[in-house]
Amino acid sequence: MVKTAGEMTTWVNLTVVAIGGATGSVARYLLTLAAAAIPGGSTHLGTTACNFIGCAAIGAFYQFSQTAENLSDSTQLAIRVGLLGGLTTFSSLALESFLMVENGRWGLSVLCVLANLILGGAALVIAMSIVRSWTS
Repeated sequence: MVKTAGEMTTWVNLTVVAIGGATGSVARYLLTLAAAAIPGGSTHLGTTACNFIGCAAIGAFYQFSQTAENLSDSTQLAIRVGLLGGLTTFSSLALESFLMVENGRWGLSVLCVLANLILGGAALVIAMSIVRSWTS
């Protein structure tokens, strides 16, 4: 049964999404700082790493949640919408890609977008397959 927006919008759900989102956003920030600090690293590397990790995690979690019997709606919201929504950085990717294009770096912009889409999609499929093999 699909729940309505009213049933899903409770103070508990809003709170767990906010806490998860704050946690994911802090993790994204720290990972981006770490990627920029390594020799040859950059914020672009951090953005790609966040998207890759987030896509793998949401794929694995989604597959797990399909067979988990005691996983509450609030827990799923906290993790999928909050934590992983805060961790993944497609809005940052869009801005960074636009800024690269604006600076005449079309090739790098296209490479970054494709890397995020292809690696993210692959990570999602692989993680779902791994978790599916555990639960079947």
